[in-house]
Amino acid sequence: MVKGGAYLLLALLIVGAVAWQWFSQRMRDRVTLDRRLEAIASPGKITVRPLVAVTVPERIAPLLAQAQVELTVPALQTLIGVMLVLTLIVLLLFGPAAAVVLVVGVPMAALSWLQGRARKRVDALTEALPLYLDGVRQLQSVGNSLSQALTRALADAPEAVASYFAPVGRRLAMGAPVAESVQQLADRLQIPEVSMIAAAIRTNLRYGGSIATVFGNLANILRERVRIRRDLQAATSEAKVSARVLIAMPLLAMTLLVAMNRAYIDFFISDPRGRNMSMVAIGLEVIGIMIIRRMMRLAF
Repeated sequence: MVKGGAYLLLALLIVGAVAWQWFSQRMRDRVTLDRRLEAIASPGKITVRPLVAVTVPERIAPLLAQAQVELTVPALQTLIGVMLVLTLIVLLLFGPAAAVVLVVGVPMAALSWLQGRARKRVDALTEALPLYLDGVRQLQSVGNSLSQALTRALADAPEAVASYFAPVGRRLAMGAPVAESVQQLADRLQIPEVSMIAAAIRTNLRYGGSIATVFGNLANILRERVRIRRDLQAATSEAKVSARVLIAMPLLAMTLLVAMNRAYIDFFISDPRGRNMSMVAIGLEVIGIMIIRRMMRLAF
C-alpha cells in the first residue's frame, strides 16, 4: 500500500510539473506579446523583461511578505525540478517510504524555515518602529508634512524599517495618498503594529488633531508591547526547552538503539508490519511537534 501510494504521489508530481510548465509557457508568451505591443506603441522606449511573480494563496501571502521572500516563475520551476529529481533518486535508492518522507518533510521544513525567518524579521521591525515614529514626529515638528516626514525618516531609520517601508516611500514620492499607501502595506504584511500605524494615520486624516502626539503615544505603546513580549519569552524559555527535549527524546532513543544493534532497524525496513509502525510513529511525532508548537505560540 505504501509503495503504491509513493508511486502515485510521484506520478502526481510529474503531472503537476508538466501542467505548471504548460501554464508558465503560456504566461511567458503573453509577456512576450505585451513587450512586442509596447515596442510597437513606443519605438524609442527600452523594454525590460519583468519577473512575473507567482500568485500564492491568501494564507501564505502574508507569511511570504513578512519573510520578504518573493516567488517568481523561474524560481518555482527550479524548485519543482529539483524536488522531482530528488524524489526520483530517493525512490530508486531507498524505496517508496523514504520518498514519501522526503515529499512530506521537505515542504514542512521549508514552511518551518519560512516561519522562523518571518518571525525574526517581524521582531526586528517591531523593535525598530518606535525609533522610526520618533523620527517622523521630529521631522513634523520642524515643518515637514506627514508625507515628507514618512519618506525622509526612512533615510535614518533602521534597516528593518527601511526594507519594509521602502514601497510606501516610493508610492509617496509618486504622489499617492498617505493613508492609502500605509494601509496597503498593513494589508500585505498583516502585522498588528503596522496596522496600528495605518489606523492612526487614517483616523487623524479623517478627524484631524495633532498627529505628532498620536505618534508619540503610539511609540510608547509599541515599546510597551516589545517589553511585554520579552518578558513572555523569558517566562516561557524553560517550557520551550522542555518541549524541545520531549521532541528530541524519541529520535535520540531510536538513534541509540540502532547504534547498539543495527539489526533492530531491519524489522522496520524489511517487514511490512515494521514499515507501517514506522510510518505511524513518524506521523505521531509530526502531530506531537505541531501540537507542542501550537501550545507554545503566544499572541497578545
